[in-house]
Amino acid sequence: MTVPSLDDPMYDEEPVEDFDSAFFALELELLELPCVKDITVLRTRLPEVGETLVVVYVPLSADQEIGGRHAALAACERRLPWVLSHAVAVDSIPRRAGGEARTGLLIDRLLPQIARDLLSPMEMSD
Repeated sequence: MTVPSLDDPMYDEEPVEDFDSAFFALELELLELPCVKDITVLRTRLPEVGETLVVVYVPLSADQEIGGRHAALAACERRLPWVLSHAVAVDSIPRRAGGEARTGLLIDRLLPQIARDLLSPMEMSD
């Protein structure tokens, strides 16, 4: 009989996904959320914080905004727990003619909201 070593991998541990695979899986999961009309995920670097995911979503209705935020953040925690995440509701996501989100415009618009969330996390915790 062999005794397991501390160096042996645990049987119940799942392999850590690489960032690109986890990011793609996150996008797919977020697109399936029933409480949002539209969603996009931005990967950015914020001063004083570092690498951050910003989930921008359009809720189906005003009363589903909080549920959308909670669902998006839970998905981020499951898929990319090592990266700080924010979820921000918007009325619409600006897109290019080809359908891609205009990420630069979104980040510029959302930076004040993200800064407020970072300064007062209790207010964003619904």
